[in-house]
Amino acid sequence: MFVEVMWPVRRASPSLFVPASTVVETPEARFVERVRSERIHVSVQRGAAMGNMVEVFGALKPGDEVVAQGSEDLVDGVTVAVRIAHR
Repeated sequence: MFVEVMWPVRRASPSLFVPASTVVETPEARFVERVRSERIHVSVQRGAAMGNMVEVFGALKPGDEVVAQGSEDLVDGVTVAVRIAHR
C-alpha cells in the first residue's frame, strides 16, 4: 500500500516552475536550454515537483523562453523557430 502526501512548503521568494521535459540531466550537468539570440545552456538545480512541472533554481527568470523538450544533443548557436507551447 502506498500513500501520496501533499506537504506544503514555503519559500522565502517565489519559485519558478518549468515543464519537467525542459530539464536535461547528464552525468556532468543539469541544465535548461534557454532561447535568446543564441541558445544557452543554463545550469539549474531541481526543486519540488508538482505534476509535470518542476521547480528550478538558477539563472532563469520568468518569461525566459526555453526548449520544450531539452536534449544534450542540441548545439549552442543553432537557429531555432520559437512557437508557444500549448498547455
